[in-house]
Amino acid sequence: MRLNQLFFITLVSALLTACYQGENADLIVHNAQIYSCDENFTIYEAMSIRDGKIIQLGPEREILNGYKCDNIVDAQMRPIYPGFYDGHCHFLGYAKSLSEVDLNGCGSFNEVVERVKTYEQSNELEWIEGRGWDQTLWAIDSFPNNAVFNELYPDKPLLIRRVDGHAALANAKALEIAGITAETVIAGGFIGVENGVLTGLLLDNAYDSVAKCIPQMPAEQKLDFLQKAENDLFAAGLTSINDAGIESVDRELYMNWYANGDLRIKDYAMLFPDSDNMDFSSQEGIYKKGNLHIRSFKIIADGALGSRGACLLKPYSDEHNHLGFMLRDTIELLDIASLAKEIDYQINTHCIGDSANRTMLNIYAQVIQDKMDHRWKIEHAQVLNEADFDFFESIRIIPSVQPTHCTSDMRWAEKRLGSERIVYSYAYKKLLNKAGRVVLGTDFPIERIYPLETFYAAVTRMDRDGYPEDGFYPNEVLTREEALKGMTIWAAYSNFEEDERGSLEAGKAADFVMLTQDIMRVESNEILSTFVVQTYLDGVMVYDGN
Repeated sequence: MRLNQLFFITLVSALLTACYQGENADLIVHNAQIYSCDENFTIYEAMSIRDGKIIQLGPEREILNGYKCDNIVDAQMRPIYPGFYDGHCHFLGYAKSLSEVDLNGCGSFNEVVERVKTYEQSNELEWIEGRGWDQTLWAIDSFPNNAVFNELYPDKPLLIRRVDGHAALANAKALEIAGITAETVIAGGFIGVENGVLTGLLLDNAYDSVAKCIPQMPAEQKLDFLQKAENDLFAAGLTSINDAGIESVDRELYMNWYANGDLRIKDYAMLFPDSDNMDFSSQEGIYKKGNLHIRSFKIIADGALGSRGACLLKPYSDEHNHLGFMLRDTIELLDIASLAKEIDYQINTHCIGDSANRTMLNIYAQVIQDKMDHRWKIEHAQVLNEADFDFFESIRIIPSVQPTHCTSDMRWAEKRLGSERIVYSYAYKKLLNKAGRVVLGTDFPIERIYPLETFYAAVTRMDRDGYPEDGFYPNEVLTREEALKGMTIWAAYSNFEEDERGSLEAGKAADFVMLTQDIMRVESNEILSTFVVQTYLDGVMVYDGN
């Protein structure tokens, strides 16, 4: 009997060894809670990876015994999720912000001035640039003027952007360089003038008229800041981004950098529809090489709510003679949309106000209602008329929203919109119910880069201090499963990438993030005390929090 048992054990051991040596893996992760985000939202214990792709997910022993592997990671029962996908952000904008004066969180205009002075004194600058001021944080909610900066810097141009990126303050020297006078009129923009004197306030296209005068940052410096930014994003758990607006000069640089392996984060780049980008797209079509994917145009339809540039159907509740404005005319918008349909590109349009949303949804319907799988998006979809939600279902439009915009804006949004319109603003659950999917992002550098803050805001509708206690219009919260899908598989789907990434399944990219706590199960107030342990891109660790 003992001989028979010994023979049996020897035989089983030999068979297991043969199997073990028959399959090679580059990486095995085990002793984990792996949220696959697949169709059934399956949770696995382990997975094996080879050549940057997942081979198999399954039970602990099955994976460990099924592969020969020298690189085995014990997750120590930590949760693992698909690499987070920021549904709307500005990669180069964030990178450039690392070289500018940080004005986020300034509690007064005096603090803005002091931060600018400190920065200028310690940096050699041809132009003083900054970003992040927000007049709604100040005791008096009114736009500043440039008088103090005219006095401080009579011979050095200054241009500092509001937190939303749609308003800015320029000093007299910057306005002079741009050729802007008190009589200048710019379509789709606003130039502040009081008593015949320029205040320095610029909205939307007027800002662009000054910004284009700033000398281009050298390519080597751009790459340096982009690589620093990329490391920040990996540390936040991001492996893919929707890069919401690339100029033609930067498109060429991106293509070279990604081809050379200088940049690694997976970038779905939306092109601004300038003439050069449109010519490129018409000739090249869909571009997909390495980790760079280009097949969409980014349109900016209107401005921002905080700076009252968002285009509304009825006047602002706190400025009764003002509707905001569109940044392009309808004929131009139709031309861009028609080209996109012809070359199988997406249109992804920034729409904040209900008028801008209605205009673009009608254009979408006119151009693509006969095309079943276009995946065109409305970026932000922030203020909608009740009657216009049906567009997201009837012509299959995908809403791409930023939950932290809701929790940042909730302090003042109802003042801008009134009690009736606010009910149909930041309405993420209503949008999901119509569209079937909703894509979640940050819009960094307008908001912070952290996807865990996106997740928290989506499922609580509260700010980082836990306010308001029950959430802002809590009927619009998303479930945790919906929020996780919105920053993984639904984001990938929105870019025709669901067969490659967005979920952890056999054959897909091994892009994943390991966290200290399970955000699907911890109390809401613990989500923001969760941190990234490791981030993997194509099976290679790109961030180690240990």
